[in-house]
Amino acid sequence: MKKLLILAVTFLSLLFFTSFAFAQTNPFLDKIVIIDPGHGGSDYGSTECSGLPEKTATLDIANRLKVLLEADGAQIFLTRTDDSTKSNNDRYTLANRVGGEVLVSIHLNGSTNHNKDGTIGLYGKRLKDKALTEVIHKRLANELSVPDLGVTNFASGVLLKSNMPATIQETVFISHTGECQLLTNGTGIRQEQIAQSLYNGLFDWFAGK
Repeated sequence: MKKLLILAVTFLSLLFFTSFAFAQTNPFLDKIVIIDPGHGGSDYGSTECSGLPEKTATLDIANRLKVLLEADGAQIFLTRTDDSTKSNNDRYTLANRVGGEVLVSIHLNGSTNHNKDGTIGLYGKRLKDKALTEVIHKRLANELSVPDLGVTNFASGVLLKSNMPATIQETVFISHTGECQLLTNGTGIRQEQIAQSLYNGLFDWFAGK
């Protein structure tokens, strides 16, 4: 009987420490993350990549990021789950209502110059948003093999009126000839790379909290 009790206590101890170690190495557990796929519906975003409007690419990347985060126990809310028109009010109201801990708005930049590429992070309020923007942007700049265009202030209602740290990441230029080819080649590899870099940036953010 005593031996069985020792075994039971040992098992419960191992279970506790395993769960504790997992929680320590997995900063996403039970975190509420808002993913905002830019544009949608009547708002196409950039249309400089033939056959792939920005609104379609952002939703694709958002869904891939959602899968990655949910696999690590995060609770994810998308501001849109289909090709619907959403106002800034719709987006930040949802984020505030569900108690989001961070908001990441996914965009792809556009230009009539199809040779221009790069990644840029946008923040609304310096004290609320800039640190998050810098952390996520660093991953994109280091991992996507595009020019680092830095971070800058941008007066977006989604950023300014959300209660939590929020950022818009203009991940790459969808209008760039090479990016457009990668995004439309049917493999989804470029979309997955962007989603993974956003995931990595969020990991850094939560791990550093």
